Amino acid sequence: MRHPPAGGCPLPLGTLRPLRRMIHTPATPVPEAPEDWRILRLLSLYRLVLISALLVAYQSGYSLVIFEQTLPRLFRFTCNTYAVAALLLLLPLLWRRPRLLVQAQIQFAVDTFAIGLLVYTSGGVPNGMGILLITPGIACAILLTPRLALVQSAAATLTMFGEELLRQSSIGFAATEFTATGMLGLMFFATMMASNTVAMRARRSEALAERVGSDLASMSRLNENIIESMQTGVLVVDAQQRLRSFNAAAQRLLRTLLTNGRPLQELSPPLALALARWLDGDAHDVQPLRAGMVDVLPRFTRLGWGEQAPVLILLEDAAALREQAQQMKLASLGRLSASIAHEIRNPLAAISHAGQLLAESSHLQGEDQRLLDMIQRHGARIEKIVRDVLDISRRDARELATLPLKSWLIRTAGLYQEGFQQQPRPIELADLPTELQVRFDPDHLQQVLFNLWDNSFEHAAGRNIVVLLSAGRDADSSQPWLDVRDNGPGIPTELFEHVFEPFFTTAPQGTGLGLYLSRELCEYNQARLLYVPPQTPEQGACFRILFGTDKR
Repeated sequence: MRHPPAGGCPLPLGTLRPLRRMIHTPATPVPEAPEDWRILRLLSLYRLVLISALLVAYQSGYSLVIFEQTLPRLFRFTCNTYAVAALLLLLPLLWRRPRLLVQAQIQFAVDTFAIGLLVYTSGGVPNGMGILLITPGIACAILLTPRLALVQSAAATLTMFGEELLRQSSIGFAATEFTATGMLGLMFFATMMASNTVAMRARRSEALAERVGSDLASMSRLNENIIESMQTGVLVVDAQQRLRSFNAAAQRLLRTLLTNGRPLQELSPPLALALARWLDGDAHDVQPLRAGMVDVLPRFTRLGWGEQAPVLILLEDAAALREQAQQMKLASLGRLSASIAHEIRNPLAAISHAGQLLAESSHLQGEDQRLLDMIQRHGARIEKIVRDVLDISRRDARELATLPLKSWLIRTAGLYQEGFQQQPRPIELADLPTELQVRFDPDHLQQVLFNLWDNSFEHAAGRNIVVLLSAGRDADSSQPWLDVRDNGPGIPTELFEHVFEPFFTTAPQGTGLGLYLSRELCEYNQARLLYVPPQTPEQGACFRILFGTDKR
């Protein structure tokens, strides 16, 4: 069994474990921060104050009493040299060159060597001057990596042992003084290890807080961008009902200039009244508010607990909500109608077949023939309704193609007129731009135009109808457009908003699905079908197809 040297101070096993961990810890670089340079400046101030106090004590004669100096001339020389070194160390500190880690090691090496000499000239470690190295050790351990802090603490301990060996070699060895030196070395290790551990944990916590703060800032910017791009208006008001935040959609829906800090009562009195009712507990009767020409439906949510928590206000376009509900109803109606149409088709086919067999009979009288014509006519009408309903509910996959509009219209108009040789349906083309091209499924566009042309000629009211086609590009958006205009009686003003509704018709034989189907086909092809009101009473009906832009 091996014993420690006489007078030595063996380290406990519990101390060796953290030392072992620090030895195997990777020497990761320590990031520099303004606070780290401040620590070096404070250490420099400590060094200057310490040297000044030692020089004053020496000049006054108290150093002989306090430190029991054995080599006063070397003590004075060491203090003077230490003072010059302290002043020289200020220059790289001001320039911040070399880097922080290098300067910290240089300063601690100077402190260790100088204080070691002062201890040697003042009666050794038992005199207590070695404790002056604790402050530089703590300061540098805060700035260094764990491995470097361990090296510096070992260097300070070896310096004290070397000083004590050198001093006692001339006066004789004393085991008790080596014990004091070992205790001082243990203090170096303990204080520097603890300081370095706390500093590293503080740096990790600071880095974590910085990452979390950066993530929160990124999340906040993301939320702001999302809220700003929402079509729903967003307002946040505080407990005093003053505006704290809003997005562009809220300003657009309220038709007013919003400013943070202003009372909601000044910005929108109806909305402030609705909020007051909601705060009073009347949350079941929130009605749309009139803001300019738009109906706005508000929804309120408290952001937090208590009466002082801010309130989130969401503003929805009531007209858009109604339109969405209408579209959902129409979609459900379309599916129901398609199911009914499938069920109607089988008995309708039997009725039509029976009518054809009756038509071949030679025993029909005049009244019977009239009834048979009625059966066939209404059977054909029902068949057309069924076909239109199925077309609406079952859209074929579109195949958008680039169509040279003028040449394509000439061919399509000729194809349409081939079916009306006995009763010609004139279609005229205005001076269409030859280079104008549109993106549309050709079969769908043909169906849309056939529906529009049928409408014009079937509502002639005894007039000689001529359909005029004109086209061009919108001056603002550069979107291609095609106008289908006739010289018929037109559409009454009170019916403008109903022309695209399903099953709306003014003709006895009409199904009311032609215009609705045409609009759906246009939207399916990224286009819009609009009714253009006439400028004068003499003008007939005009429908405009506004084609989508080519975004390939």
